[in-house]
Amino acid sequence: MMDIVFAQQLTNLRKQKGLSQQQLADKLYMTRQAVSKWETGESSPDLNRMQEIADILDVSVQVLLFGTQVEPGKTSFRDKVSEYMQQDEADKDWHQNHRWRQWQYSPITNGWEFLARYYWLLFALIGMIGWFTLQYLK
Repeated sequence: MMDIVFAQQLTNLRKQKGLSQQQLADKLYMTRQAVSKWETGESSPDLNRMQEIADILDVSVQVLLFGTQVEPGKTSFRDKVSEYMQQDEADKDWHQNHRWRQWQYSPITNGWEFLARYYWLLFALIGMIGWFTLQYLK
């Protein structure tokens, strides 16, 4: 597991770039005290500000946070998600086996299709009418 070394990285990268805390703060439209707190580890910037800092220092956010780039053999989170989102043969087979759902969600074109899909609704309606009739006749 990678350790977050943002405070040390910010200080080192800022000095390598030849920027003072005030100069970095001016570029970020922040105070020098905020940059100082980030470098001492008292606080940390939000993710948007982290990206701005990385852009100013010409490094990636990963370098800024962890001190290293992602190793070439490792895949990023975005790559893993896109890999899982791709449709494979098992997905295609599942869709072929469940084509009846297309019928279920297609528009109703006649009364027989309505009865085939909603017969249970008719049972409930007849039951309610029967119950109300019995209550009314009592």
